[in-house]
Amino acid sequence: MLRIAICLSLTLFLFGCGEPIADLDKPSSVDNTEVATSDTAPPESTTEQPPAETSSPMEEQPAEEPAPEPKPKKGVIHQTTDEVVDVKEWLQKEGIEARDGNIEGVDPFSQAASGYFTLAARASTLGLQQQVQHYKALNGKFPSYKEFMQMMRDNRIEFAKLRWYEIYGYNEDTGKILVLVDTVAKEEGP
Repeated sequence: MLRIAICLSLTLFLFGCGEPIADLDKPSSVDNTEVATSDTAPPESTTEQPPAETSSPMEEQPAEEPAPEPKPKKGVIHQTTDEVVDVKEWLQKEGIEARDGNIEGVDPFSQAASGYFTLAARASTLGLQQQVQHYKALNGKFPSYKEFMQMMRDNRIEFAKLRWYEIYGYNEDTGKILVLVDTVAKEEGP
């Protein structure tokens, strides 16, 4: 008996009720006007309203208002950025330091968040890091910052978005893509 119930459930699950989903928008042939929701519900009027007057195709319809732009997402998870700065210039600024890539945190939640951003930054830069190595093998030097940015634009490469106080940087001397941390902005908060 249990096997029959399971087979019937799976059959209904796999094959559905036989009515395609696309046809749900069309009115069905069943008249739903006489269905009551409860015994105490007042009877609905069965008189039909006259159809609204339709305008002729020659008359001009009022223009529809454009839909408002969707609000940007608040978080940074699953968002990307193409902002990369020159490491030489940014390391000369006060409060900017290069991150070593270690996972930080004092409790499991902050360690998990730090791990996400650290690993997302590493994983998103791997492809372009490989392309920089190929460039060096072909040309004998790492690409300059301008050449690096041109490679990013040509290939439409974007990296995983970092926290508000972090930014990607390219070092043309070593050919590495680093994460720079603004310690002043980190202390001040968002």
